[in-house]
Amino acid sequence: MNEEPADRVSRRRYQREQMARQEAEALLEKKSRELFLANEKLSAHSTQLEQRVSERTAELQTALERAEAASTARSRFVATMSHEIRTPLGGMLGMIDLLSMDETDPAKKELLNYAKTAGVGLSRIVNDVLDFSKMEAGVFVFEEESVDIRALVESVRILAGSNDKGANRQIIAKIDASVPKLFLGDATRIRQLISNLISNALRYSTEGPIIIRAQATPHPKDALLRVEVEDFGVGIPEDKLSDLFKDFSQVSNALTAAAQGTGLGLAICKRIIEGVGGKIGVQSIPGVGSTFWIELPVEVVALPASNQNKTGSLEDSDSLESLVGKRVLIAEDNIINQKLLLTYANRMQLNAELAENGRIALEMFSPDKHDLVLMDVAMPEMDGLEATRRIRQKWSDRELPPILALTAHVMDAIEEEATLVGIDTVLSKPIPFDELKLALETALSRRPRKVENAAAPTETPSEDTPASGDEAPLLKLMSPGAVDELLQMFTVEDLSDLVRKFVLDSSLRIDRITAAIDEGDEDAMSKEAHSLKGSSLVLGFTEISEWARQIEDGKPSPDSGSLGETANRIRSKLQDMHALL
Repeated sequence: MNEEPADRVSRRRYQREQMARQEAEALLEKKSRELFLANEKLSAHSTQLEQRVSERTAELQTALERAEAASTARSRFVATMSHEIRTPLGGMLGMIDLLSMDETDPAKKELLNYAKTAGVGLSRIVNDVLDFSKMEAGVFVFEEESVDIRALVESVRILAGSNDKGANRQIIAKIDASVPKLFLGDATRIRQLISNLISNALRYSTEGPIIIRAQATPHPKDALLRVEVEDFGVGIPEDKLSDLFKDFSQVSNALTAAAQGTGLGLAICKRIIEGVGGKIGVQSIPGVGSTFWIELPVEVVALPASNQNKTGSLEDSDSLESLVGKRVLIAEDNIINQKLLLTYANRMQLNAELAENGRIALEMFSPDKHDLVLMDVAMPEMDGLEATRRIRQKWSDRELPPILALTAHVMDAIEEEATLVGIDTVLSKPIPFDELKLALETALSRRPRKVENAAAPTETPSEDTPASGDEAPLLKLMSPGAVDELLQMFTVEDLSDLVRKFVLDSSLRIDRITAAIDEGDEDAMSKEAHSLKGSSLVLGFTEISEWARQIEDGKPSPDSGSLGETANRIRSKLQDMHALL
């Protein structure tokens, strides 16, 4: 056998190795390319995914900002509506109160009572709708503070007994010794709950006492507070009980129409009690009566005092300090509210001083000159909160008298800030005469003054004082209907004085309107014109009111010319009126 030469064998082996290497390199290149393309594709997908995540995050952020803006707008709208509705309503109810105090004609007094009943009913509906709106908008705030349920129930009892429906009814409070003296909770909301239940009991029963009971039992949190309000009224059928706490739901009976409700009161109570971790329910027998109850877990701050009697009864309103001769500083910018509060103060035999805004109140105030301060919250130049803050910076707490705030804004939006600046009590407009009087007496009793004032009360002006001859022509410029209506509430002299204040106040206001027009400040222009429109309309100066409305809307009529010319028309009219002063 012939053997192949060694060099030929080596060449073939070399060629095979070369081919294998080339195939391996080709395979490696192919796999590397596939890997490169896969990596490129993965990178593209990663970039696209990151972009989509970034876009989605931006969309969610935009949606969140829009939702927050909408929530803020809703909150602002509710607060604004609360102020705009409650302010004129408060003035109306206050004037009805003043008229009722002086009226001796039974027929007229009956008409005034009807008007007050309708006004109170409207006020209750407004409050219910605003509370419901706040809950729907998520701006209903709950606070935590020390609560004295005995004092709270007693104040609600006294207030309920002072209104028309409670005047001839017996309202009994029975507070068990097991109830803690102080516990942590939201006093405002608990007061609202109990007031609502008592109000319902008075509206849906015509005879028999209203009984308020409170007791406490052990609970993991500390104590479980149970408050009951029992009436002996028409009762509720068992098949209707489940509808009681639904929105806009009322159980039909003989007293439903007269009660003037919205069907929101108990629904709001349910949301409030559940918002603070409690429960609400009812036990009722038709024709016998109903017992509404709330249960609330509470954290105890102070145990019942050993000398507290079994029913926990408190001293009644007779123990409150008298207002007679006390000195009050009233800070209020609205002319109508000024007149109302000054008349209230006069009826309470208070010596009142008036400040037209917070800045003036700060300048006028002195602890030695005033026993009480009644501060409106929303005022020009300096609001009531800022004025209070500066007062407390200047004097120590022991030197200062009680400072009470009046507001037509949503209470939730004001109370926290009011507490921070040092306001003792926040009162919501509209506030009836009796409620304001009780609040002032209570505030005075809780913080005795270091220096007692023995000044005699301001003398009530004579109702028969004639107007001076120079003031009568000014009244002739008012619409006859407005004059007739206002003269039912004021003497000619008082009305002339009110008109004189209107002219002076409006002259300053029109200067601010003109400045705002020149500076292009539409917000300031609109606010000032809105205030001028309202006060001039109340006093029957319809022409000025219409011009002010045009400025407020930023749309002067063709015959009025520009906004500046419309403002000059008002200025000219005011100058003519001023010449008659």
